[in-house]
Amino acid sequence: MLIVKTEGLEDLENQLLGLAEGFRTDLVLRNTMTKAVKRAMEPIATAVLMAPIPYDEKNTTHIHLRDTLRIDSRTPNERDKQSAMINQTDVVIGVVSVKKSAVSLSQEFGNARVPAQPYLRQALERNYQKAIDIFSSEMSELVPNYAKKLAKRKV
Repeated sequence: MLIVKTEGLEDLENQLLGLAEGFRTDLVLRNTMTKAVKRAMEPIATAVLMAPIPYDEKNTTHIHLRDTLRIDSRTPNERDKQSAMINQTDVVIGVVSVKKSAVSLSQEFGNARVPAQPYLRQALERNYQKAIDIFSSEMSELVPNYAKKLAKRKV
């Protein structure tokens, strides 16, 4: 399991809470953190596309795993909060995934006949620092810009 230690998030939390004063917190998160997290997931998604996922060029009738790749970021819903991977304090989650199927699960985790050939985990492990850097950069742009936008509304 990949564990990443981050610092400075208390300051970010205080900034966002101050920014949200008088406004809906979910909108502030959607216009700042959610956008930054989605952008931060892009290098991971790119790495997934470069991974050795089985692909049959002759197969034109079925959907391939790499064709189902999606990036999402959102505030956790009730179903998300039931996951062991989501903490109750998480305010935004980022997801890079492919269509959940027997093939995708066998590819990532293996089964009785096929050894695991992980591609999602490897993409994350190789690119988490890029994702953190992009998140930091995006937040340093989005928060001040959104603060200006909110300030215009207050006047």
